[in-house]
Amino acid sequence: MTRWIMRALGLDVGEVDRIADWSVRWETAQWGIFAAVLMGGLSFLSWELYRRSPRELPGGRRFLLATLRMIFLGLVIAIFLQPVVVLTLEKEVPRTLPILVDRSGSMSLRESDGVSRLQKAQGAFASPGGQEMLRSLKEDMRVPTFTFHGSSLREWEELELPLVAAGEKTAVGEAVRKVLERYRGAPLAGVLVVSDGGQNSGVSLGAVARQLKESGVALYTVGVGDPKMRDVAVEEVEVREVLLADDAVPVTVKFRTQGMMGDSGRIVFSLSGVDVAEEEVRIEADGLQQVTTLFVPKQEGEYVMEARFEVDNGVEALAENNTGRAGLRVVDRRLKVLLLDQAPRWEFKYLEAMLLRERRVDLSCFLFEGDREVARIPGSPYLEQFPARAEDLFDFDLILLGDIDPRLLTEDRLSLLGDYVATAGGALTVIAGKRFMPSAFARTELEQLLPVEFAGASVSSAKSLSARPLRLSLTPAGRESVMLRLGDEPQASEALWSNLPPIYWAAGVQRAKPAAEVLLTRPDQNSASGAAPVLALHRYGAGEVLFVGTDNFWRFRRNVGDRYHTILWGQIIQRMAGARLLTEAPRVTLRSNGRRFEQGDRVQVYARLFTASWDPREDERVEAVLAAGDDPDRREDVILRAIPSQPGMYRAELSAGPPGNYRLAVAGDKIATLDFTVADTNREYARASLNEGLLRDLSRDTGGAYLPLARLKELPAAITDRRASLTSLRELELWSSPLFFGLIILILAAEWIVRKISELK
Repeated sequence: MTRWIMRALGLDVGEVDRIADWSVRWETAQWGIFAAVLMGGLSFLSWELYRRSPRELPGGRRFLLATLRMIFLGLVIAIFLQPVVVLTLEKEVPRTLPILVDRSGSMSLRESDGVSRLQKAQGAFASPGGQEMLRSLKEDMRVPTFTFHGSSLREWEELELPLVAAGEKTAVGEAVRKVLERYRGAPLAGVLVVSDGGQNSGVSLGAVARQLKESGVALYTVGVGDPKMRDVAVEEVEVREVLLADDAVPVTVKFRTQGMMGDSGRIVFSLSGVDVAEEEVRIEADGLQQVTTLFVPKQEGEYVMEARFEVDNGVEALAENNTGRAGLRVVDRRLKVLLLDQAPRWEFKYLEAMLLRERRVDLSCFLFEGDREVARIPGSPYLEQFPARAEDLFDFDLILLGDIDPRLLTEDRLSLLGDYVATAGGALTVIAGKRFMPSAFARTELEQLLPVEFAGASVSSAKSLSARPLRLSLTPAGRESVMLRLGDEPQASEALWSNLPPIYWAAGVQRAKPAAEVLLTRPDQNSASGAAPVLALHRYGAGEVLFVGTDNFWRFRRNVGDRYHTILWGQIIQRMAGARLLTEAPRVTLRSNGRRFEQGDRVQVYARLFTASWDPREDERVEAVLAAGDDPDRREDVILRAIPSQPGMYRAELSAGPPGNYRLAVAGDKIATLDFTVADTNREYARASLNEGLLRDLSRDTGGAYLPLARLKELPAAITDRRASLTSLRELELWSSPLFFGLIILILAAEWIVRKISELK
């Protein structure tokens, strides 16, 4: 009956399974009252006409004829009201289950049986059990098959075996995202990914997982490979970007092991091919580990620090991921440091003594309340007056600013300090003090320079902090910072920090500014986080500002002498002054969006250029030369163009070329250079084992299921929602449909027949 009605309404029975709901809408409903009155009048007239028909006409037949006439009139009047029937139609369709097979380079890895992962995946699908599994899925669903590697996604009518692994990147998230785009709006039973989980490029899996959850699509994953393959992978080499010749430098190597517990090996450190250090390693447990060693660079130049892990027994799944690299520069010059304070407090005295011992530091001091005669002693580090000219102040690599009365740091001097940081790219370290710094500098230019907010902080409460001991705590950023590393290993460094003597005073500051990095904190009951910053760092214009919120670091000397005090301040000095070591031309500041790139990456170069009098250059374009370090003949002209509304600022964008070391040179008062490396980094083999945890978590988070390849035949049982009910709305103009006019003709015919039977004209 339903199908007959659907046909009568002009619906394609093959496209609709059932009518779930219906309703009627009148297009000219505004005439409804008039139509009702008209219908009432005509109905009364019809009844009166049949009531006056011959008496021998039976009453029941008289009523039937009147009713048929009223229905006919009602249908005719309905034509003018234009009734539209709104149908809710349902159709059951098979869902789609796209299968994505990973054929990136890591799928070519052979395991203990000598068979590659991709071969195992193909074998599993081609086996009788795999074919039965596919037939089961295709009975109720559409099952398109894709392969992916890097940014490539290819659909196959039928997989052409054998597949060959290709590409140096695995982008699982990118492949899933593309499939979701392709089937947008189509009912999906889920997405099936067959992979080793070696995600290393493209859109993040977290973002794709959120997209899947929002779309209500489950991700089913089949893991290929051994999750416990023996492997060690070097993940990162940490070393300062600029080093001083003949100074011992720490190098940290982070590496991850799998299935290697109890094994041993060594990490060999080499500088541009020459071995410089070696550390024996005993692997006590699998996971992320790190080793730190010291080496002494000897000669100036550009180098690549390489860390190579050598396994003693030589047995592991993959040797390609055993090496990590980092670029560095060795310079041979002294750091020019200016130490400013009002009076020689304890921190000043110990800091001055430490800096005078440092052979790599060229120290200048100025005390506003100091004896000017001291400056006249031959060899004295003291200045007779505050450097008042830009060319004098800007010549320093680092300025250490102490507890000074704002009346002595006049507006002109503060402005000069601001230009030193923002314009000349200098480094400023501000050491707090009980008398003035920073509380007395509210609403001055120095307040803008600092990485902390202190407006409204109580000076009296800050002074009261000296009445009780304060333990300092490293933040996560502080634990990672080489500047605060007191021991060879992070764990040892943290232990040393926790055992350091307490301080007895810290500046009362509210919080760090939004872009600042907090490295060290103290307890603070008035703070929402329960801690206030003591050491905070941020960029300001072309330079950097470090806030040291205490003058009590000298207390770290208790029982151990100057050991930790010297280590801490020495690393702070070298970290803050290091930016100036990158260039021999102080009036040309070059920076980029990174120091290490992969081929094809966009390299954005920014230059800040000044004249000899420290005025911004006004040229519309500046020429530079890009040279490849390993091939002097490979040179390329680069044009840096002025950035509108930013005097002295220039910008250029390059495309990272073939792997190698590159140097961009810009001419100023001296030649300034910017070095970067295009790495031959193949992250595809950074991890040898199956990343089972990643695949399992993705499936769980999206409502899917994870299966190892050996249990592939269980997949059909995991996918239960195979058909979807598609709902659609269809509006039919009932008043103009054949069904409606057929009904009118039927009513007229019925009345005519009854009248004939009743022998009425």
